[in-house]
Amino acid sequence: MPSVRAAVRLLLTLFLAVGSAAYLGAEGRVTLADNGPSNGRLASISASGSSARGAAEPSAALVGRVATVGSPDRAPNTTAPGPSPATSPATGTAVVDAAGTTATASPPPPVTVVLTVIHDGQSQTVTTTATTVAGVLAAARVAVHPLDKVTPALTAAVTTGTTVRLIRVTQTISYQKQTVSFTATSKDSNTVEMGTTQTAQSGRNGTLQKVFTTTYYDGKAEGTVLTTTKTLVAMRQQVTLIGTGQPTFVNHGKSATGAASWYPTVGLHAASPTLPFGTVVHVINLANGRTINVRIEDRGPYAGGDRIIDLSPTAFSQLDPLGTGIVSVQLEW
Repeated sequence: MPSVRAAVRLLLTLFLAVGSAAYLGAEGRVTLADNGPSNGRLASISASGSSARGAAEPSAALVGRVATVGSPDRAPNTTAPGPSPATSPATGTAVVDAAGTTATASPPPPVTVVLTVIHDGQSQTVTTTATTVAGVLAAARVAVHPLDKVTPALTAAVTTGTTVRLIRVTQTISYQKQTVSFTATSKDSNTVEMGTTQTAQSGRNGTLQKVFTTTYYDGKAEGTVLTTTKTLVAMRQQVTLIGTGQPTFVNHGKSATGAASWYPTVGLHAASPTLPFGTVVHVINLANGRTINVRIEDRGPYAGGDRIIDLSPTAFSQLDPLGTGIVSVQLEW
């Protein structure tokens, strides 16, 4: 019976096709869930049937199964293997052990110190986490001025039991005026008549201003130093000219001889019984040849018949010592 065998084969074929489609559809759903989206080709499977059903539609389950096979375009994993430790100042330092485990080391807790600050006449106990003297003073709200002395130094480290000493340093400035007496000097001058002097420059006292700085440690004077000296009025030296000059002699061809003595007067003045005032006389010591020019300013001498001129002590001493008293001279005028 050939027609019966053909019908049976057709039924078996349809049964296997339906079963295979169901099995493949389940497998496709699992693969889609595991492997992600597909970019493979789509395939359709058609099963032959009776002329009454016509051509079968492509099975959705079979399409999904074919599309997910292999998943060749899955994005590669760009994450580097192993842990990625990081450090943060707030959380500490990341440490990775040999097994690859990351652990964070916390920063050490601040150390609290208890110390003593001596300042402004008081002793203050300070509890702080500061590590330097400057930090301790700031924590204690103690201001440090530029001149103040601090021991230990502001940058020194501190530990429990440290004693910080602050000495307040202040300074005062005082002024003192000092008079400087003028000095005197003299020098010879041939423009000034011998036996007389002339003041070429008058002296004047000077005035100095001295500035002293006194330093105080915690209110007690530590010492005073001279910081500056300023001249307010300059001292002026006195200069005196000592005469070495003589009156200018003009010889008119007249002369006389006799004795000369001396009398108290100044300069190169002389006294004559008859010569006009202002006459310049050239006097020669006949015993030693010494000479001097004098100007007649007085009358005399009045003692002794041979005395023809009286000289000033300055003029007589140029001829002979004053103790001689009288010398023989020749006068020219």
